[in-house]
Amino acid sequence: MPVIRRETVDQKPGWLSASTFGMFRVKKGGEVELHYHDADEIWFIVEGRARVVSEGKQYDIGPGDMLCTGMGDEHGTLAVHEDLVGFFLETNLEGQKRKGHLHREEHGVPSPKHRPVA
Repeated sequence: MPVIRRETVDQKPGWLSASTFGMFRVKKGGEVELHYHDADEIWFIVEGRARVVSEGKQYDIGPGDMLCTGMGDEHGTLAVHEDLVGFFLETNLEGQKRKGHLHREEHGVPSPKHRPVA
């Protein structure tokens, strides 16, 4: 199946490791709150610039950059310098298999799953 719709991601090809995906937009001065997932997450930045935190380190990102955050690692924006437009993809859910943004205050202290380097 070459076309996968967000609302039917469960009908994806067996070789595709994705539980959800979509576009996001964050206005200049806005934020993506610090959170984690029961999946790995990739952001592909299409427009804009921001300072982000992922896996305990800070990065400046812009068009063409990908932010790759491992399962259970907290990430979010620290400062959005220009309106940010991007695409996100979360891999298959693991562990407790909870969907969406998870926060330590509500869902507990995250437990990062560090994958071996190939």
